[in-house]
Amino acid sequence: MTELSAPQRRAVNPWWVGWVAGMASFVDGAALVGTGLALVIYQQTIGLKPEEIGLLTSVLTFGVAVGAIIGGRLGDRFGRRRVFITTMLLIAVGATMATFGTQFPVIFAGIALMGIAIGADIPVSLSTIAEAATDENRGKILVLSNLLAGVGIGAAVLVATFTGGMGRAGAQAIFGMIAIVAVLVLVLRLSIPESASWTQARNERRSGIHTIRAERTRFRDLVKPPLRFPFLVLAAFFTLVSIPITLVSSYAAYIAANFAGVPVSQFSVFILLLVPLAIIVQYLFMRVVDTRFRLTFFLIGGVMFVAAYLIPVVFGVSLITLVAMILTSGFGTVFCGEPIFRVWVNEAFPTLLRSTGQGVIFSGARLVPALLLAPIPVLLTTSLPGFLIVMSVLAAVGVGIGWWGVRSGRMINEFDHETEPVDETAVSA
Repeated sequence: MTELSAPQRRAVNPWWVGWVAGMASFVDGAALVGTGLALVIYQQTIGLKPEEIGLLTSVLTFGVAVGAIIGGRLGDRFGRRRVFITTMLLIAVGATMATFGTQFPVIFAGIALMGIAIGADIPVSLSTIAEAATDENRGKILVLSNLLAGVGIGAAVLVATFTGGMGRAGAQAIFGMIAIVAVLVLVLRLSIPESASWTQARNERRSGIHTIRAERTRFRDLVKPPLRFPFLVLAAFFTLVSIPITLVSSYAAYIAANFAGVPVSQFSVFILLLVPLAIIVQYLFMRVVDTRFRLTFFLIGGVMFVAAYLIPVVFGVSLITLVAMILTSGFGTVFCGEPIFRVWVNEAFPTLLRSTGQGVIFSGARLVPALLLAPIPVLLTTSLPGFLIVMSVLAAVGVGIGWWGVRSGRMINEFDHETEPVDETAVSA
């Protein structure tokens, strides 16, 4: 096969790329949790109305979903580096507006900008990580990027814990932390060159070299063989497992307060203590994700994930059973949730569709649970056990689809094949 020579460029340590590009997940975790905390403080200090808080919370979630589609596509068309530098700059601007704004329109614009930029950053950053890594460390570094999301959540909670009693300054400290981190990451990202894989794929396409990665570049290629199967499997898997994760985590404190009589302050302390444990478990998963034991741990995690929501159903609702539910589901999803999704989705698509594919799937997995959040309090009042059983069923179906899809043999690692000539028979199948 004729192939262009890749342009000479300085070698970049893939772990360095993983840390710097993976900070998109830190900012994502910090923003999603920190914004909720900061808006409560703004309600008490600058007079945000309940309906305004609802709009601000929604615009962040929907901004991330929309941004993932836009950023993913732009990253495949114009390069990883241009996009992940621009998005981090926009995150810093949006967080700064939310820090110093005192009027609803300014705060709304800042949070909307921050959400869109975070969503746009994630698929491009993950593609950058995957393309800088090798088969021996790609899974480890992608799991590391997900671990950084947990660190971001912990950082937002810690800032809120120490500054929550300082009035408006407490909310400013949360948004200010996000802005400062974004600026620091922006500076560090200047040291990361454009992805060599993306550059090579673009050059092949421009030169008319018909490799898989140069030919499969359009949205419609995602829903045509051979990419249709991994696209649909990963979309179904990740969306279904995201629904119970999002809904239960969003209403865990509500359930504790209203069904177990546990004050939010007491419940939050227990949840905060689980963060370092989750980080440790993700570190352990990093040790096995690139080995033949990947699917074994996926199945173990899936069983834990499904069983977790049945703990309060079987043993009754109490502080102990709720903490056990969150602990068990949290540990399970390390092995069968977003960390493994990040690995699979980057392996599933060729270079010029890698950001696009995962951006579309990531968007749906954020948007669908967000649309289901509003009626949950009513459903909980009707039947908490029924709600938890439904969550367990959704988890089981999602894990089952993921297991079946990978075991089918129809989800290949595109890093091993994308430089090959296009198989026209596969395209027309």
